[in-house]
Amino acid sequence: MPIADLQTAMEFVMQNWSMFLMDAGMVIVSLVLIEGLLSVDNALGIAAMASHLPKHQQKAALRWGLIGAYVFRGIALALVSWLMHNEWVKWFGALYLIYLACDHLQFKKVVHAEDAAAAAAKTAGKGFLATICSIELMDLSLSLDNVVAAVGVVAGSKGIPVELHIWVVCLGVFIGIAALRIVAGWCIDIIARHPILGHVAFVLVGFVGFVMTVSLVLESSWGIEWHMSVAPKFAIIIAIVALSICYEKYAGLHTVLYPLVKVFRALCTAFAVTVHTIFTPWTLFKKKA
Repeated sequence: MPIADLQTAMEFVMQNWSMFLMDAGMVIVSLVLIEGLLSVDNALGIAAMASHLPKHQQKAALRWGLIGAYVFRGIALALVSWLMHNEWVKWFGALYLIYLACDHLQFKKVVHAEDAAAAAAKTAGKGFLATICSIELMDLSLSLDNVVAAVGVVAGSKGIPVELHIWVVCLGVFIGIAALRIVAGWCIDIIARHPILGHVAFVLVGFVGFVMTVSLVLESSWGIEWHMSVAPKFAIIIAIVALSICYEKYAGLHTVLYPLVKVFRALCTAFAVTVHTIFTPWTLFKKKA
């Protein structure tokens, strides 16, 4: 980044410090929330994939899994500037986030524990090194997911200069990782009490991808430069988490909203199946082969 641009950005911050602190605070909290939920899912996946190993190798596999999560997030963050300034990468990232959410939320994937069991089954019978490789591939995938989502959250902030977006993204992601490392057990206990939160992470990712896609469509089709500002984005993220917990806890709300949830998951299933059909048509005939 040129020094002149950085100086201009810092002057803006000094002149609008209250707006900067408010927007940066909401972005970082949003990133910590998304990073935390996705990273708990990452940790549970690592544990499941290492579960078939002998006891003395399980701890080593978990340790390498956590190291991989940090390393790959660092690499992904190093590429975040390129991600922010390439239009086709933004399109790919936005649609990928929507696909990621739809693939997880479609009808065939109902219980988070089933996903963990499936991951464990795929790695069962593999040796230590093969298991580590599988875990690192999962770390790489989830690191890209998290960083693309982080870029979507910070986009559109009026209180944070564009030149400082990358620094806020880096700060939010690394605070999320550090916070999770400290309170990992507590986070896992919360998801154990509220299993729906394992799915909420993907709803949030899908929401971020949807907002990114709408912004790109408006800009490319009609020349309208629009980004949802941080405040409503933050409010919607918090509302999704709160409503999901209430949906799980209160039977009456569950009854009222279930038809909408069913329609939503049907749309997710249709989108995921369409993507699978276009890019991996061989999976439709895998059982017959």
